[in-house]
Amino acid sequence: MRYLFLAVILLTLIAAGTYVYLGGTREPTVALETTVAPVYLAGQSFQGAVTGAGFGELFRQAKDAQASLQGDLANLYLNDPETARDTVTAFIGLAVADTTRPLPAGFRYRVVPAGQRVMAARLTGVSYLLAPNKLYPAALEAVKAQKLTQRGDFYLERFGVNDASEVWVGVK
Repeated sequence: MRYLFLAVILLTLIAAGTYVYLGGTREPTVALETTVAPVYLAGQSFQGAVTGAGFGELFRQAKDAQASLQGDLANLYLNDPETARDTVTAFIGLAVADTTRPLPAGFRYRVVPAGQRVMAARLTGVSYLLAPNKLYPAALEAVKAQKLTQRGDFYLERFGVNDASEVWVGVK
């Protein structure tokens, strides 16, 4: 019984250390902004269940294309994940600066126009595995605190170099 107790303590310490190492104790900065420049995305559209194999495959394809397209991983969600349950309408890919590069098979360009009013939540030094669970709640809480109306059809995630992550939640 004594060894079981020690094993539980050891596993708890390892889990806590991993969480801290991945940046789990950092808090995001949140600000209401209007985008000043368009965001160019290269990727693929998806509509369906997030539990399906196709959804994860699009993420893998975007990660594979990252070296040749030189962009940040970026996902544009076009429906509210809270109300849609496990079905999403999304564009999965990369935010790119150069739209003249040839795209991998199945990829296409999509533009998020400038002038979007968004609640932007940003983190640096936090793994992309933890970032969404910190960014979304912070952005949504700021929308409520400022008594704004959420658009429900615009959520942009972006995961860049040096574990720089951001989420834009569209507001009216």
